[in-house]
Amino acid sequence: MTKRLAVFGVGAIGGSIGGFLTKAGVPVTLIDMWPANVEAIRSKGLKVTTLEDEFTVHPKALHLSDVSAARQQWDVVFLAVKSYDTLWSVKFIEPYLAPGGLIVSAQNSINDEAIAELVGWSRVIGCVVTFGAGMYEPGHVEYTTPTGRTAFTVGEPGGLITARLTELAETMNKGRATKTTANLWGERWSKLATNSMANALAGITGLKSGELRTNDQTRRLSIRVAAELVQVGTTLGVPITPITGIEPQMFVKALKDGGAMEEVEGKLVEFAKQIGVGRPSLAQDMMKGRKVEVDYLNGYVVRRGKEVGVATPVNEAIVRLCKRVEAGELKPGLSNLSQIPQ
Repeated sequence: MTKRLAVFGVGAIGGSIGGFLTKAGVPVTLIDMWPANVEAIRSKGLKVTTLEDEFTVHPKALHLSDVSAARQQWDVVFLAVKSYDTLWSVKFIEPYLAPGGLIVSAQNSINDEAIAELVGWSRVIGCVVTFGAGMYEPGHVEYTTPTGRTAFTVGEPGGLITARLTELAETMNKGRATKTTANLWGERWSKLATNSMANALAGITGLKSGELRTNDQTRRLSIRVAAELVQVGTTLGVPITPITGIEPQMFVKALKDGGAMEEVEGKLVEFAKQIGVGRPSLAQDMMKGRKVEVDYLNGYVVRRGKEVGVATPVNEAIVRLCKRVEAGELKPGLSNLSQIPQ
């Protein structure tokens, strides 16, 4: 049976999902709160620029005010809004879910529990995004990850590889490479680590994704960020999967073992060659003058650390510093890092 699909939140991630699925012949409705974006897609189509090519597709695009008049129910809604917009977005879209319909969280941070509190766990599937993309003008996505790399990992909160999960992965795979996992939470925390190591630091310093890993100062600071996160996640009992191909405990070990530090740094530098030329989403938001998601990235690590008594001083300092840059008190630059405790 053909599923009725929608993407709610058509920025870099949502636009990539909608663009690639539409190109593959999978009908999808795009819903966004940025009026200029919807109008651009309606009038000119959604343009997607990749490292290898460029194409334009013409999916159906709706303003929020159009959704009720569309008289449509969707079997799958990909939620790709900012984490701070999660609650109202789920409340808004719930009446338009078909019986048995699912919300697939394709967001930064870990919002599955918040979504489940509103619609129930049976209607939630997690989607870990493992590609880079940007949107700097209405109706135009810049996809900055090489074709062929896995773009999505989807999983059931309970860890089962269900028929509906397999069907979802098969559909998404038509657009970009997608795998299933029986360890959603481990994958979630691994992606949280990747984001926490880069997003806020990019906003604070102005560096791009690859530059963060080739610069000695930011690379070593990111290792300290990950070490705190791994200690928190491990204490919570999360089986964290490898972080950019590195075993989680290696980040903790690197703080006390010079050989381990050298190994981790080498792998991060090598990974920098694979991640494209884009900027993390938080840095994009900073450039646009938008609210940033640091409370749901490094801030999430801090909150969970307090729950289990694990200190996270580096992540706490990054949250404070990022908010100062966001507020305009500081300009992005490497000099800002001097305010993070050694």
